[in-house]
Amino acid sequence: MGTMGNMGLSPRPKIALTLTRERIIGIVLPVAAYAGLVLLRTHDITRTFWLFSDQILYWDTAQLPFTQQPLVGPEQHVGGYALGPTYNWFVWLSRVTLGPFVDNLPHAGAVFQVLVHSAFDGVLLYALWRKTRSIWQATAAMVLVTTAPYDLALSATLWNPSLAAAAIKGAMAAVLLGWPERSLVGVGVVAGLAWVSMHFHVPAVFCVASVFVALVITPVIKRDYRLTGLRVSVIAMVVGVMQLPYLVHRMSAVPGTEPGGVAVTGSLGATLSGEASLRIVESVVGLGHAIDRILVDPWEVGWVGWIVAVCAVAVVVRRRDDMPLQALTVLPLFFSVVGYAFWVGSFDEYYYLSQMTPVVLTVLFGATALAGRRATYVGVAALILALAVLPGRVRQARTIHRMPGYDLLVDGSREVLRRGVTVRTITADFLPTGADPEYLFGLLGGDIDPEGAWVARIQSDGLVSWESVASR
Repeated sequence: MGTMGNMGLSPRPKIALTLTRERIIGIVLPVAAYAGLVLLRTHDITRTFWLFSDQILYWDTAQLPFTQQPLVGPEQHVGGYALGPTYNWFVWLSRVTLGPFVDNLPHAGAVFQVLVHSAFDGVLLYALWRKTRSIWQATAAMVLVTTAPYDLALSATLWNPSLAAAAIKGAMAAVLLGWPERSLVGVGVVAGLAWVSMHFHVPAVFCVASVFVALVITPVIKRDYRLTGLRVSVIAMVVGVMQLPYLVHRMSAVPGTEPGGVAVTGSLGATLSGEASLRIVESVVGLGHAIDRILVDPWEVGWVGWIVAVCAVAVVVRRRDDMPLQALTVLPLFFSVVGYAFWVGSFDEYYYLSQMTPVVLTVLFGATALAGRRATYVGVAALILALAVLPGRVRQARTIHRMPGYDLLVDGSREVLRRGVTVRTITADFLPTGADPEYLFGLLGGDIDPEGAWVARIQSDGLVSWESVASR
């Protein structure tokens, strides 16, 4: 009886140990990633915050009461606006929550964005670990995505494309965790996360479409048309509700003003009518260049596109039984190539920021599919590579979208304010072209008086010199 009792009880400690280890990994891994990314992204942000026209526009808008916030998103450089006001609301929220702790200075918005973006990254890391069952593969993928120099630099600025990429990561993580398979509420949450990226940045559309496919592909394959209809209805309802503010804006807009998306529809119309040719080759090259510029920088690997192509084929062939995974990896790249083939404009790298997560996941799942039983070794090798190139990537990120002297401008503006004299103008010769040396002074409560008696010059050492212009 004693022996049988021991045999019956022996598995329990092992099960408890396994579950405890999984709980620890499931908590420690994303929390550690979150903390590390927040520290990495906010490093020196109070000294080198990128403050130019876009950031000034967003922060100025955030100064308005919530009831006066625009009902559309940020203006697109190709014309029109993003499809909803969520980004303006987001920046406004950062201003009222973190702004008071830093004298209403605009880097509060970037810090808030980092906090949210890093949370999505932590959730995606957890989802990848649950999906791959490999801490090595999940961590390698996350390091490669989050420490890409261009992405790392943009994530610490007050700029909408980076937040669109973050929302896509959140939607993909929820799909990998199986939220849509549990309830229609999960479908709605994922659809909302995906669509809100369109409020941030329209080029996220290819990833949004892919997430929507991931939401419905399983019931479609199973020919469960009732569930397919329910999920499509939920997606449509979520999108419809989220577009109500934009609809109100369009109904109240001045006749003749440009609606959002007109550049996209114009390109599509020109291509379909034959006025412009279909640009498949240019689109493929544009995606390859973006991968090289965002993920490989500061090195140059001209054949990186071939690696992605081979891994994409491997995912399609070896992972053919996991259609939602294909929808999150290969499909955004396919949609991107086809979609931009109809684009008549330039292929700017930041258009592809949201697609970089699918690129890395395609390589991850493709390489491990090809490796078969040696997938663990692939994960370990990928993590070693990611950590080996990490210092170089971080150094490169420090050279992108940084404005050394932001702290000097803050200190100088405060000194001018303390002086308490009427100021006609403020200059700061150390600032790069396009920076506004007077903006922070106004945020801190100062006023520029065209008839003021003094010109203040903030110098490169942070000191302020004064010139009397009262007699001029």
